[in-house]
Amino acid sequence: MGPESIMLKVARGGREGTYKFTCPTCMDAVEKRADRKIVALLVSAGVDVAGRGVLTETSELFDEPEDPRGPLPTGPALTIDDVIDFHFKLQDDSYIQEFFARQ
Repeated sequence: MGPESIMLKVARGGREGTYKFTCPTCMDAVEKRADRKIVALLVSAGVDVAGRGVLTETSELFDEPEDPRGPLPTGPALTIDDVIDFHFKLQDDSYIQEFFARQ
């Protein structure tokens, strides 16, 4: 039985899904649950992800779920000078008091 004989459906996020095939011996339809490892194994063996409401990109199978806190802030990367300045500001009690007074 080749990979084209297996139909793999995966829930969004790639955590789990199901796969179906026809048993070559008894010709019965077989449907089994697929955890993340089974999904990865089937995809690596050449089984296509198919069906309505499932992933469209195979690479999505291995993406981490979105962070519930939202996207990370954007801006320039911190430099070593920024870290040193921050260190000295944390040492200054008056700066900390002013900072919290503004909040």
